[in-house]
Amino acid sequence: MASSKLIQRPKGLTPASRNVQAHAALLRPVISRQAPFTAASWNKSHATSTPDRLWGRRAELSRSVQVCGAEVDDGRTPGHPYPWEEDYDLLSDKVKEVTDELSKDLRGCNIWLVGMMGSGKSTVGKMLANTLKYAFFDTDSVIELAHDKKPVSQIFAEEGQDYFRNCESQIIKELSPYRNLVIATGGGAVLRPENWGYMHIGIVCWLNGDIDLLARRVARDGIEKRPLLAADAPEGADVHVVAREKLGSLLEQRRRYYENADVVVTLEGYGKDMENGAPTPAVMYRLLTAVNDKVQAKKREQAERMNFRIEGAEQLRNMRTLESPAAAAAAAAQGEGEGPQPPSP
Repeated sequence: MASSKLIQRPKGLTPASRNVQAHAALLRPVISRQAPFTAASWNKSHATSTPDRLWGRRAELSRSVQVCGAEVDDGRTPGHPYPWEEDYDLLSDKVKEVTDELSKDLRGCNIWLVGMMGSGKSTVGKMLANTLKYAFFDTDSVIELAHDKKPVSQIFAEEGQDYFRNCESQIIKELSPYRNLVIATGGGAVLRPENWGYMHIGIVCWLNGDIDLLARRVARDGIEKRPLLAADAPEGADVHVVAREKLGSLLEQRRRYYENADVVVTLEGYGKDMENGAPTPAVMYRLLTAVNDKVQAKKREQAERMNFRIEGAEQLRNMRTLESPAAAAAAAAQGEGEGPQPPSP
């Protein structure tokens, strides 16, 4: 009995069982995308305590967990022109939004990816196909499979560039009649006019990257995988320098062909992505947005063409139908040629 008196709460205090939610709220951190929150170290000056005299010998100091905004570096770039590119949750929402709108109007139209080596056509294409629920084809990979999985560099060395381009054109021709495809083409596929004839049945997207960015990517992967770069490369030369010089020369030859694409998607990165270029999900969102803008503009153009009015249409009700002069002349000539008909018996 004595001990029970010591732990009795004074009148006016709310039992803890009635205030569970209030206590839980103190311990539950607030989630925010802009400023993540953490539990800070306990500060006695802000603590909520119950005087010892109210709790007797078993009284304890009640500590509250203080939740405050943490001053931490979350890896985001201040002043980023496209902040959602560094927030994948927000980027995912924006991708879903544009995909829902685009899917209704795309109607299975194929998407062809063109661009220089190192622009990420295959990587972006796979993610794009998965997002749109399309099938994905890489023309280089198809050629390799058709040649017992020989790498492109070996096919170039054994058969020559013309043979490779012929195989590439044949694949583009065979894929063009199908629907719901994303096709990543080789960097030189744009050089042949017949390829454009097949690709323009769908939507052609140019992944346009800066030469320095493309050279860094290609050098990192190794130029030996790129027969056009590895050919005649000086032994012991700086890989990045070789890649940059040859890519610059190739781009000069191909730029006017790439500019025939329906949409252009930049690979430029910002903030922490400045050196390596925009991440793949960000490039895919840029591509989806550009394609959607193109499709919606086409819809508006078609709607404007259908919005016409025939001047004087109200007078058509009172106009008489006249016999064609040419038909009357033809009938008269036919009657004269037959001559008089004998009387019937």
